[in-house]
Amino acid sequence: MSTWSLLERAFGWGGIVAYHGIGDAPHAAVMHVSPPRLRAQLTYLHERYTVVPLRELVSRWHARLSTRGCVAITFDDAYAGVSVYALPIMRDLEIPATVFVTSRHAAQGGSYWWDDIERERAALRAEWTDEHEALGMPRYDPMDAKGVDRIRRRVICSFAGRWPGPIVQRDDTVWRSMNWDELAALAAEPLVDFGVHTLSHPALPLLSYAEQLAEMRDNLSQLRERLPRVLPIVAYPYGLYDSTTVRAAQEAGMVAGLTMEGRATADHPSPMTVPRVGAGEIHSPPSLGRRLNRALRPFLVIRNRGSHPRVPSDPLARRFDGISAELQTT
Repeated sequence: MSTWSLLERAFGWGGIVAYHGIGDAPHAAVMHVSPPRLRAQLTYLHERYTVVPLRELVSRWHARLSTRGCVAITFDDAYAGVSVYALPIMRDLEIPATVFVTSRHAAQGGSYWWDDIERERAALRAEWTDEHEALGMPRYDPMDAKGVDRIRRRVICSFAGRWPGPIVQRDDTVWRSMNWDELAALAAEPLVDFGVHTLSHPALPLLSYAEQLAEMRDNLSQLRERLPRVLPIVAYPYGLYDSTTVRAAQEAGMVAGLTMEGRATADHPSPMTVPRVGAGEIHSPPSLGRRLNRALRPFLVIRNRGSHPRVPSDPLARRFDGISAELQTT
């Protein structure tokens, strides 16, 4: 018997796996995943754990029932690739999932600013390759990963995580939110539930209490007007929250709040600050299993430099009191 199996027997395992976009050649491998990799990951989870709907997991927490061996699947941002690529795999494996929807992006099938940045980065890289490699000039990335990270920090710090320009409607890519019609079509699949992901995908701790309350309460209301099986569960955008966010979520009617802390859940977690394990192209199926092992929970907290959340600082942007200096992405 392997060491991992012994640890699982001793400490248990279980939790929530968080996906984002699904598509060929994902441009952000830590966040998005290709269909073959998704199938491999979900097959691994299906064969090793009891994959249950998120609503069942939450019900067990509130009833103080064991969740040992239970795993739930979530998809944040309602990317179009969920319907195109993930749904057939879910049907094959009979795996349920919860899709978290942002209202303003669903209103027009809009793309997300972080994907737009990666798209521009790819275009710049291709332009350099086409025009300069033929001349024997060295490879060069005109916007490296550090530059992209600086832009992300600026958007979060200066604009509370919301791009200052209009949301771009796109029909030519799966790297965008589904629109309301597409979400309604997805809702015909009984394996799919829906959850709250706010109106505009902000960094909630950087908003006032009233703004945070409206972001969650109004998103829930709009989802229930348009879709069935909408759960009063919020996935905090960027995984960021603070005590004010938790109070606002509870007043908005949420029964659970999900973060991105990259570790297994306890058997009876605090329901408003539940960790999830992020899954991307870079993650092998066994690596997901290791992070769902409850024996590693304290070590992952140390790896993450303590408790979450951490909002990034930008020396050129306005400061926020009481917020730590670095964003930890998991």
